[in-house]
Amino acid sequence: MANVEGTQTAEEEIKRASDFLRGDLSADIENAEPNMASTSEHLLKFHGIYAQDNRDVRRERSLAGETLDYIFMVRVAIPGGKLNPDQWLALDQVASDLADGTIRLTTRQAVQFHGVVKKGLRPMAFELDAHLMTSFGACGDVVRNTVMCPDLLANGANARLVVMADHIARTFKPTTRAHWEIFVNGEKSASSEPDNEHDFYGTTYLPRKFKIAIASPHENCVDILAQDLGLIPATHNELGEGFNVVVAGGLGRSYAQPDTFARLADPLTFVTYAEVDDLIRAVLATFRDLGDRTNRRRARMKYIAADVGVDQFRREIEARLGHELRAPHALKFGAADDHLGWSNLSDGSAQLGIRVGAGRVSDRPDGKGLRTALRVIAQTLPVNFIITAQQDILITSISPNDRGSVESILARNAVRGVEELGNVERSALACPALPTCSQALGEAERKLPDVVALVQTQLDANGLSKRRLQLRMTGCPNGCARPAVAEVGIVGKTKNTYDLYLGGGPRGDRLASLYREKVKIDDLPSVLEPLFERWKNEGLEGEAFGDFFNRVETP
Repeated sequence: MANVEGTQTAEEEIKRASDFLRGDLSADIENAEPNMASTSEHLLKFHGIYAQDNRDVRRERSLAGETLDYIFMVRVAIPGGKLNPDQWLALDQVASDLADGTIRLTTRQAVQFHGVVKKGLRPMAFELDAHLMTSFGACGDVVRNTVMCPDLLANGANARLVVMADHIARTFKPTTRAHWEIFVNGEKSASSEPDNEHDFYGTTYLPRKFKIAIASPHENCVDILAQDLGLIPATHNELGEGFNVVVAGGLGRSYAQPDTFARLADPLTFVTYAEVDDLIRAVLATFRDLGDRTNRRRARMKYIAADVGVDQFRREIEARLGHELRAPHALKFGAADDHLGWSNLSDGSAQLGIRVGAGRVSDRPDGKGLRTALRVIAQTLPVNFIITAQQDILITSISPNDRGSVESILARNAVRGVEELGNVERSALACPALPTCSQALGEAERKLPDVVALVQTQLDANGLSKRRLQLRMTGCPNGCARPAVAEVGIVGKTKNTYDLYLGGGPRGDRLASLYREKVKIDDLPSVLEPLFERWKNEGLEGEAFGDFFNRVETP
């Protein structure tokens, strides 16, 4: 099977000519301009950096003939979301010194900093490196940050499983020294040895991004079927411990191209621990060879599987692997756990999951808030932290004697406990959207509290205040908050309207359906009210809204 025919995109030539992701980045960073050249902006993504501008003032500045308010977003890859206290304190300090004073937690267990100016990029990279963190590979056409269910980390009886996210990050990170030279060390390596990049990356890397997740076999908090490749721990009757593998999922779409769509991953095979790396290499090589490099909107791996069919896609992987794959096992997931509140861990310590609204860790104007609370906890107690795929944070490894101290610090900073959360608020997700994201068509993070309040009020009015409801909101159809598998997905269509998707499953195993286009936020209650009334009157006992909607509304 040959590559997709046609003229390759400009981004492919930029990668090919970049000398393994170097390009003109060093010169562009050093000049006095507040922004970067367009070719450098593309290469920056591989280094975990997005070039942006403050869209709240874009029109005002343009009309005044002023330079745009150029800023950068820096994403730090945190495999499995695991952080020790020193690392959290370093992130907290960077937020004050080099960013906008907030720390944003993502749905891929990474950390983002917004409002960084160009002269802050190198100091930030240096500080991250000093604490064994990096933004390199957090974006770009490579294997992104590997997400992992917190239960596998906190209660993992299998030591190999606990380190799996770190192992994948080390094994599949690009080997080029470009990031170290440009951002950390500040000068070209003295060695004349050429870069020896992974074969599955080559000189032009992958056609687009590649996402890997490791799920619990019991619940699906990481949305494993939305990943390019997913690993679910399992035990084979003959081969022992390993993973059931799923491939070719992805949720992003483009309004401009109707042949783009969300797709759930398909079961592929079972592999042992010893076979994982070779399988991932074979899948990456298949993506490298067959992915569409002529159209970035259709360059994700899911479109290969959709276009050629699952059976042919499987044979392509087998050809690169060198042998046939075992037959896949049927998969069944429980509802996603948000991991909030107190829980006891298998080693005798405790864990506390804290809700972080839209993932934004910040303080109020009076200096109190979650950011201060987490800083004090990291400074005074021997704990660790885990960022979750629900944009929340877990304080883990808490000694039983320190539970009171943790609760006291949180109370002094007015951090709300899980018992104070509404049932919509508890699991609601949103992407940053405006004013920083260049792709955003409408608001998301800033509007989420209003949307949550509107939907919760409608539930209360229908006597459904105790029912859980999974709501996710994004400013565009790229789907960074995974609305395509939500019970209620709200996706930006214009500056003031949203497409409404309903019927995804709380287990992440079903796509939501487009229910209504171009809905205004204020009209959401009237659109949802009749459905909520039917859910109350016609729903089965314990039936989630997404399951109810799919049962009664889907042909």
